[in-house]
Amino acid sequence: MKIFDHQNYDEYVKAQIEKNEKKTNNVWVDSKEINLLIKKIHKYTPNAKFGICHGVRNAWEVSELKNRLGIDVIGTEISPSAANYDNTIQWDFHKVKDEWIDNVDFIYSNSFDHSYDPEMCIDKWMKCIKKDGVCFIHWMQSNINKLDAADCFSATRKEYRKLFNKKYTVMEEFFHYRHRIIFAIRHKQIEDEIQRGK
Repeated sequence: MKIFDHQNYDEYVKAQIEKNEKKTNNVWVDSKEINLLIKKIHKYTPNAKFGICHGVRNAWEVSELKNRLGIDVIGTEISPSAANYDNTIQWDFHKVKDEWIDNVDFIYSNSFDHSYDPEMCIDKWMKCIKKDGVCFIHWMQSNINKLDAADCFSATRKEYRKLFNKKYTVMEEFFHYRHRIIFAIRHKQIEDEIQRGK
Protein backbone atom coordinates (compact mmCIF):
# COMPACT_ATOMS: atom_id res chain seq x y z
CA MET A 1 0.00 0.00 0.00
CA LYS A 2 1.41 3.36 -1.04
CA ILE A 3 0.23 6.94 -0.52
CA PHE A 4 1.69 9.93 -2.36
CA ASP A 5 3.30 12.47 -0.05
CA HIS A 6 1.75 15.83 -0.91
CA GLN A 7 3.48 18.91 0.40
CA ASN A 8 0.14 20.32 1.55
CA TYR A 9 -3.60 20.14 0.94
CA ASP A 10 -3.47 22.80 -1.79
CA GLU A 11 -1.12 20.61 -3.82
CA TYR A 12 -3.60 17.74 -3.55
CA VAL A 13 -6.53 19.87 -4.72
CA LYS A 14 -4.50 21.37 -7.58
CA ALA A 15 -3.51 17.90 -8.80
CA GLN A 16 -7.11 16.67 -8.70
CA ILE A 17 -8.44 19.66 -10.63
CA GLU A 18 -5.72 19.40 -13.27
CA LYS A 19 -6.42 15.69 -13.77
CA ASN A 20 -10.14 16.39 -14.00
CA GLU A 21 -9.62 19.06 -16.66
CA LYS A 22 -7.49 16.71 -18.76
CA LYS A 23 -10.05 13.90 -18.60
CA THR A 24 -13.34 15.77 -18.39
CA ASN A 25 -14.93 13.78 -21.20
CA ASN A 26 -13.60 10.40 -20.10
CA VAL A 27 -16.07 7.93 -18.59
CA TRP A 28 -14.24 5.37 -16.45
CA VAL A 29 -17.10 3.02 -15.58
CA ASP A 30 -19.18 1.52 -18.39
CA SER A 31 -22.80 0.45 -18.88
CA LYS A 32 -22.07 -3.24 -18.23
CA GLU A 33 -20.60 -2.41 -14.83
CA ILE A 34 -23.51 -0.07 -14.06
CA ASN A 35 -25.93 -2.89 -14.91
CA LEU A 36 -24.15 -5.16 -12.44
CA LEU A 37 -23.99 -2.42 -9.81
CA ILE A 38 -27.74 -1.81 -10.08
CA LYS A 39 -28.40 -5.53 -9.52
CA LYS A 40 -26.29 -5.41 -6.37
CA ILE A 41 -28.01 -2.24 -5.12
CA HIS A 42 -31.36 -4.01 -5.53
CA LYS A 43 -29.94 -7.05 -3.73
CA TYR A 44 -28.44 -5.28 -0.73
CA THR A 45 -30.58 -2.14 -0.43
CA PRO A 46 -33.92 -2.94 -2.14
CA ASN A 47 -35.64 0.05 -0.56
CA ALA A 48 -32.91 2.56 -1.36
CA LYS A 49 -34.03 6.17 -1.65
CA PHE A 50 -30.77 8.14 -1.62
CA GLY A 51 -27.31 7.45 -3.01
CA ILE A 52 -24.05 9.37 -3.43
CA CYS A 53 -21.36 8.90 -6.07
CA HIS A 54 -17.99 10.34 -5.06
CA GLY A 55 -15.39 11.73 -7.46
CA VAL A 56 -17.63 11.72 -10.52
CA ARG A 57 -15.77 13.92 -13.03
CA ASN A 58 -18.52 14.40 -15.68
CA ALA A 59 -21.24 12.75 -13.54
CA TRP A 60 -22.15 10.03 -16.06
CA GLU A 61 -22.70 7.42 -13.35
CA VAL A 62 -24.85 9.84 -11.36
CA SER A 63 -27.21 10.29 -14.30
CA GLU A 64 -27.32 6.55 -15.03
CA LEU A 65 -28.05 5.50 -11.46
CA LYS A 66 -30.53 8.28 -10.81
CA ASN A 67 -32.55 7.62 -13.96
CA ARG A 68 -32.47 3.85 -13.84
CA LEU A 69 -33.09 3.46 -10.10
CA GLY A 70 -35.66 6.26 -10.04
CA ILE A 71 -34.32 7.65 -6.76
CA ASP A 72 -32.33 10.64 -5.54
CA VAL A 73 -28.64 10.25 -6.46
CA ILE A 74 -26.08 13.04 -6.25
CA GLY A 75 -22.43 13.27 -7.17
CA THR A 76 -19.42 15.02 -5.68
CA GLU A 77 -16.45 16.37 -7.59
CA ILE A 78 -13.61 18.44 -6.15
CA SER A 79 -13.15 20.41 -9.39
CA PRO A 80 -15.16 23.59 -10.10
CA SER A 81 -16.38 21.77 -13.22
CA ALA A 82 -18.98 20.14 -10.96
CA ALA A 83 -21.15 23.18 -11.63
CA ASN A 84 -21.51 22.05 -15.25
CA TYR A 85 -23.37 18.85 -14.36
CA ASP A 86 -26.81 18.18 -12.94
CA ASN A 87 -27.12 16.74 -9.45
CA THR A 88 -23.41 17.30 -8.79
CA ILE A 89 -21.73 19.50 -6.20
CA GLN A 90 -18.17 20.74 -5.87
CA TRP A 91 -16.97 18.84 -2.81
CA ASP A 92 -13.94 17.07 -1.39
CA PHE A 93 -15.10 13.52 -0.73
CA HIS A 94 -13.02 13.35 2.46
CA LYS A 95 -15.61 15.67 4.03
CA VAL A 96 -19.15 14.95 5.19
CA LYS A 97 -22.27 17.08 5.20
CA ASP A 98 -24.31 16.84 8.40
CA GLU A 99 -27.43 15.84 6.47
CA TRP A 100 -25.61 12.81 5.02
CA ILE A 101 -24.76 11.22 8.38
CA ASP A 102 -26.66 7.90 8.80
CA ASN A 103 -28.86 8.95 5.89
CA VAL A 104 -27.33 7.41 2.75
CA ASP A 105 -28.50 4.04 1.39
CA PHE A 106 -25.49 3.52 -0.83
CA ILE A 107 -22.26 5.18 -1.86
CA TYR A 108 -20.47 4.30 -5.09
CA SER A 109 -17.02 5.44 -6.15
CA ASN A 110 -14.40 4.53 -8.72
CA SER A 111 -12.15 7.29 -7.36
CA PHE A 112 -11.00 5.82 -4.04
CA ASP A 113 -7.46 5.73 -5.42
CA HIS A 114 -7.62 9.55 -5.38
CA SER A 115 -7.77 9.61 -1.58
CA TYR A 116 -4.85 11.11 0.32
CA ASP A 117 -5.95 9.24 3.48
CA PRO A 118 -7.89 6.08 2.54
CA GLU A 119 -8.63 4.87 6.08
CA MET A 120 -10.04 8.24 7.09
CA CYS A 121 -11.92 8.40 3.80
CA ILE A 122 -13.72 5.06 4.21
CA ASP A 123 -14.55 6.02 7.80
CA LYS A 124 -16.16 9.24 6.57
CA TRP A 125 -18.15 7.43 3.91
CA MET A 126 -19.34 4.71 6.28
CA LYS A 127 -20.40 7.41 8.72
CA CYS A 128 -22.93 8.44 6.07
CA ILE A 129 -24.14 4.92 5.31
CA LYS A 130 -27.33 3.80 7.06
CA LYS A 131 -27.18 0.79 9.35
CA ASP A 132 -28.34 -1.49 6.52
CA GLY A 133 -26.74 0.50 3.68
CA VAL A 134 -23.82 -0.44 1.45
CA CYS A 135 -20.67 1.22 0.16
CA PHE A 136 -19.48 0.12 -3.30
CA ILE A 137 -15.84 0.84 -4.13
CA HIS A 138 -14.08 0.07 -7.40
CA TRP A 139 -10.55 -1.34 -7.56
CA MET A 140 -8.51 -1.76 -10.73
CA GLN A 141 -5.45 -3.96 -11.13
CA SER A 142 -3.61 -1.41 -13.26
CA ASN A 143 -3.57 1.04 -10.33
CA ILE A 144 -1.31 -1.19 -8.23
CA ASN A 145 1.89 0.40 -9.52
CA LYS A 146 0.43 3.78 -10.40
CA LEU A 147 1.13 6.60 -7.96
CA ASP A 148 1.21 10.36 -8.49
CA ALA A 149 -0.21 13.55 -7.00
CA ALA A 150 -3.69 12.83 -8.42
CA ASP A 151 -3.88 9.02 -8.26
CA CYS A 152 -2.37 9.22 -4.83
CA PHE A 153 -3.36 5.88 -3.28
CA SER A 154 -2.09 2.58 -4.63
CA ALA A 155 -2.86 -0.86 -3.19
CA THR A 156 -3.45 -4.46 -4.17
CA ARG A 157 -6.87 -6.08 -4.06
CA LYS A 158 -5.80 -7.91 -0.90
CA GLU A 159 -4.72 -4.63 0.73
CA TYR A 160 -8.07 -3.01 -0.15
CA ARG A 161 -9.89 -5.95 1.41
CA LYS A 162 -7.77 -5.79 4.56
CA LEU A 163 -8.35 -2.06 4.90
CA PHE A 164 -12.13 -2.39 4.58
CA ASN A 165 -12.39 -5.43 6.86
CA LYS A 166 -10.44 -3.66 9.60
CA LYS A 167 -13.60 -1.90 10.82
CA TYR A 168 -16.30 -3.02 8.40
CA THR A 169 -17.33 -6.15 6.46
CA VAL A 170 -16.62 -6.84 2.82
CA MET A 171 -19.71 -8.82 1.87
CA GLU A 172 -18.77 -9.46 -1.73
CA GLU A 173 -16.20 -8.70 -4.41
CA PHE A 174 -17.90 -8.73 -7.79
CA PHE A 175 -16.88 -7.86 -11.32
CA HIS A 176 -17.78 -7.75 -14.97
CA TYR A 177 -14.12 -7.52 -15.95
CA ARG A 178 -11.68 -9.61 -13.87
CA HIS A 179 -9.16 -6.80 -13.56
CA ARG A 180 -11.82 -4.36 -12.23
CA ILE A 181 -13.36 -5.35 -8.91
CA ILE A 182 -16.19 -3.70 -6.97
CA PHE A 183 -16.14 -4.18 -3.20
CA ALA A 184 -19.50 -4.23 -1.40
CA ILE A 185 -18.93 -3.03 2.17
CA ARG A 186 -21.34 -2.97 5.07
CA HIS A 187 -21.25 -2.08 8.77
CA LYS A 188 -20.03 -5.05 10.82
CA GLN A 189 -22.97 -4.95 13.22
CA ILE A 190 -25.67 -5.35 10.57
CA GLU A 191 -23.74 -8.06 8.71
CA ASP A 192 -23.25 -9.98 11.99
CA GLU A 193 -26.98 -9.70 12.67
CA ILE A 194 -27.76 -11.01 9.19
CA GLN A 195 -25.41 -13.97 9.65
CA ARG A 196 -26.92 -14.83 13.04
CA GLY A 197 -30.38 -14.71 11.52
CA LYS A 198 -29.57 -17.33 8.89
